[in-house]
Amino acid sequence: MRLVKSASFFLFCFCSHLFSYGQNRLSQGDHFAMVNGIRIHYYVRGKGPVCLLPSPGWGPSIGYLKSTLQPLENYFKIVYYDTRMSGQSAGPADTTKYTSKDFMDDMDSLRIYLNQQKVWIMGHSAGGFQVLNYGIHHNDHLKGIIVLDGIAGEDSLRSAELTRMVLKRIGQPYYEKGTAIIFGKDTTNYSLTQSIQYILPFYFHDLNKMNAFLKLDVSQMSEQAHRYTTAAGFDTEYLFPNLGEITVPTLVVVGDDDFICDKVSQADRIVKNISSSSEMVIKNAGHFSWFENPKQFYYDCGGWLKKQGIKKKN
Repeated sequence: MRLVKSASFFLFCFCSHLFSYGQNRLSQGDHFAMVNGIRIHYYVRGKGPVCLLPSPGWGPSIGYLKSTLQPLENYFKIVYYDTRMSGQSAGPADTTKYTSKDFMDDMDSLRIYLNQQKVWIMGHSAGGFQVLNYGIHHNDHLKGIIVLDGIAGEDSLRSAELTRMVLKRIGQPYYEKGTAIIFGKDTTNYSLTQSIQYILPFYFHDLNKMNAFLKLDVSQMSEQAHRYTTAAGFDTEYLFPNLGEITVPTLVVVGDDDFICDKVSQADRIVKNISSSSEMVIKNAGHFSWFENPKQFYYDCGGWLKKQGIKKKN
């Protein structure tokens, strides 16, 4: 009997230690975690269920997400993290280690590191691709998914919509130079930062919003992450046929003027293939829909989250 009590006490202490350890790893502020042999930077802020939010993967840091999504921290404890070789995270020099599976494995390993059996996940653009890909393979580790202007695959419909949306900008002062880069007619070897400055106006419905966006923490780009992910074929898989594996509540958000991850070829078809999903179309908004029309985004998103049993904390 004494031995049984001792064993029970030891198990209680061990489990309590694991719980507090996980809680410390989820304390507010900056952290670093060793994930799959890589030093990953993450930042925790907010209250509520844990939600993992990766950077897009191909170069930008989490800075622009951390600077623009604060209202959602009233619903979630958001773990913003820099994917391998982006922001303050490290990464291997081996370009074969930047596949979509590597990013998905990092997400799952971070979940385990944080001692979370199930989490919410949220991603923007290629980050949306990451969370959808994760949902296909790890649906049982999820409570729900939020896709912000995400992509699930390229095909002829996507090419047609991209062209159509780009042509809407004809006559704008940025049009000629931007389209030459977008469609590969300008073969100049621009750096990632240089090319983005020419094409960024296409990402916005309202250029005044772009100027406000540029005043935030949005400038940090990883040239190495861009080269490595391009070489590894990151986010080039066609996810649509497998999206039915996702059964958790999924919110798909898209700006009605998003040229790169559009409503017709992406959001509509993502929703069509996930039976548990809902689509939210943000009016007068481009690729950063929550930033261009925050009033509609946070009102509608708050309503959807309430239906999922997640209440606003403040």
